[in-house]
Formats: sequence, structure tokens, C-alpha cells
Amino acid sequence: MPQRSPVADYLGALTHDLGFDRPLAHRVRQEVEDHLWEATAANGDSSLEAQARAVRCFGEAREIASQYAALSLLRQARRSGAIIVLASGALYIAMKGRVAWYGLMQWTLSDAMQPVGKVVLAIDRTAYILAFLLGVVGWGYISSRRVAPRFHALCRAQLKRGLLLAMAAACPMIVSVIADAVVTALRYLEERPPVSVFFIPALSIAIEVVFATVLVIVIGKTLRNTLRASSLLSS
Repeated sequence: MPQRSPVADYLGALTHDLGFDRPLAHRVRQEVEDHLWEATAANGDSSLEAQARAVRCFGEAREIASQYAALSLLRQARRSGAIIVLASGALYIAMKGRVAWYGLMQWTLSDAMQPVGKVVLAIDRTAYILAFLLGVVGWGYISSRRVAPRFHALCRAQLKRGLLLAMAAACPMIVSVIADAVVTALRYLEERPPVSVFFIPALSIAIEVVFATVLVIVIGKTLRNTLRASSLLSS
């Protein structure tokens, strides 16, 4: 029975350890494969022994995967923090634009709905401020972390703290978006304005929903990758 290629075995182990992020695993596999075959060919020998030497000189697959994981996951966590700040800015602009449009159109809630509107708006403002503050704190925290040399316990703890702050910011942000939608719906149900008047508020709500959805997807993906990496690289 022919012996398996040491390079193929090494690449298989590396791909498995980077299984938390398939695009990263594919990219790293290609880079490492090119390097190993170049190192093997440099001695003018492509035997199994030459491949084994190249693999030994390159380092343990898990150690290499751990180094890539630390850098990749920190970048993902930083991206999540940046998106929270951007989403907060988008929500602020959308809210201010909607209020200005209501004033221009002289579109106000009726006296009967004013108390409900005030309560929802108070929830909206509180949730937005909380989301913004938590988002800034989370982004500042994860941006200040240095890239760890490997995916060790401290690195995992820092990533999880950053992601917890991101999730803590995302929750009130979603509440704020829902509150905006409720207030807009109350105005529409009361007066049912023409589409030309309702278009701007509806568009601003749609923008908020898109940003909130992107934020949830990015945080969820980063969290899954971090947990999966912890499982693969800690076993």
C-alpha cells in the first residue's frame, strides 16, 4: 500500500484546525501548500523524506492555525465594533431626517396618541443612547487589543469580552429600530398619508433595519467562528 504524502497529511490537519473559517482555511492551505512544495523542490528531491523534512521545518499545523486564528478573529471582532459605530451614525441620521420631514409635512400625532408616542420615543432615545455608548466602548476595547502571537486563553478571553460588548450594544439598537417603526406605524395608521409623503419615513426605517440586520449577521458570524476556533484549537 503506497504511503500517504506528508504534505497532504499536513495540509489536511491544517485545514481541519482552521475549519471555523472556510475561506481562511482555503487561503491558508494554498499559501502553505505552495511554500511546502517550494521547500521540497529546493533540494531537488520530491521524495516522501524530503516532504517530511519540509513539513518539520515549517512547524506544527495546530501552531500555524493558532497564529492565523488570532489575527483573523481579532480583525472580525474589530469589524463588528466598527459596524456598530457606523450603524449608530446611520440610525441617528435616519431619525433626524425623519423628524425634519415630519416637521416639514406638519405631520404630528393626534392628542389621543401623544402619550403613547412619548413613551415609545423615550424608549427609543434611551435604547439608542445605550447602544451608542456600549458600541463605542466595545469598539474602543477591541481596537486597543494587540494581535496575539497565537490563539491562547488570553486572546480568547479578549475576543469574547469584545463580542459580549458588541451583543450588548446590538440589543438596544434593535429595540431602537423597533421603536422607530412603531412610532412611524402609529402616524401612518392615524392619517394614512399618500405614498409620496410616507416614502421618506418608510425609507429611513428600511435603512435602519438593513444596518441592524447586517450588524446581527456580522456579530453572529464572528461569535460562531470564535466558539468553533476555541473548540478546534483547544482540544
